[in-house]
Amino acid sequence: MVKCAKCGHKWREFPPEDAPITLDEPVVDDAPAPEPREEVAPAPEAGMSIEEMTRATKPRPRPKPEPKKRSWLGWLIFLIILGGLGAGAYYGRNFVVQIMPGTASLYHSLKLDVKTANTLGLEIRNVQNTSVEENGVIRLTVTGEIVNITSEERPIPRIAIQLVDSEGLHVYSWQAKPKAEKVGPWEKVEFSSSMNQPPAEAKHIKANLIAPRKAVTDDKQ
Repeated sequence: MVKCAKCGHKWREFPPEDAPITLDEPVVDDAPAPEPREEVAPAPEAGMSIEEMTRATKPRPRPKPEPKKRSWLGWLIFLIILGGLGAGAYYGRNFVVQIMPGTASLYHSLKLDVKTANTLGLEIRNVQNTSVEENGVIRLTVTGEIVNITSEERPIPRIAIQLVDSEGLHVYSWQAKPKAEKVGPWEKVEFSSSMNQPPAEAKHIKANLIAPRKAVTDDKQ
């Protein structure tokens, strides 16, 4: 539509037949998209040695984080607790043995006196026996050790040796006196005793210390 600027008349005006035709179409770019480029390390400077060029191309290692320092306060508390337990086990060893009697042997191995039901302060250990036949006679020999489990010298009492059957019943017994009369602190004394023709039903051997009887004094005249 065209309008006259003077009179205001309007009419439809058509384009001439030889006018070029234009179309609003999207423009397509046939050029390929650029490929991503890899980062290239900068060229080494002139005059560098092979070792310097190799070092320049290698990636630098990242610094490792420094380990955290342990708190000395934690170690101090641990040592205080450990020392307290050790002091309690040493000074309260008699109480410990009363609660756990099995710990008495541990204290004895450390050469520490403890109060136990053993009033003699002695123990019999490593009891063994051998049988030898000589001229048709069987000779039974019993050996062992008497160990002092205290820090004081102890007198050695007599030893009761007992033979029992497979059910633990008494078969035969006798007493033996060791050659030594005393045993020093934490020391041991060996003993040996023999008998002829032991009963055939005897299967096991027991050895015990005989506590000496206390002397009875009579003040009456």
